[in-house]
Amino acid sequence: MKKMKNLVLIMIIMMLSLLYSCKKDYNVTPDKTTIPTKDMVVSSTFDWKTSKEITLNVIGMKDINTNISNTLYVKSSNGNVYYKDMLIMHNDYTLKFAVPTTETKVILVYGSKTVTIYLLSNTITYNYQ
Repeated sequence: MKKMKNLVLIMIIMMLSLLYSCKKDYNVTPDKTTIPTKDMVVSSTFDWKTSKEITLNVIGMKDINTNISNTLYVKSSNGNVYYKDMLIMHNDYTLKFAVPTTETKVILVYGSKTVTIYLLSNTITYNYQ
């Protein structure tokens, strides 16, 4: 019986110490170095955009007379899909999609063809021929 009392006493002491250690500190002083957004000074030339629009001109395979179609994927190098559409191979297309401003290249996948295109401007052209 004495062991049981000691065990209960130890458990009560442990519970009280746990509850006391979780006490919230209300005397925290705020960091004075932060600047409110309305008081920030930003250069007038700063570009706030996080994405850019790309125009892709796809030149179809003119020597194909049938209506063979396949899915065109425009992806990032890590696999994010920016654009996906079912296209007929012999038609020309103008496609628009958005990419992050930090993106420097995209990967076009159309059937068995995979091509990397560098984003040197906001308009790019790809010819399947």
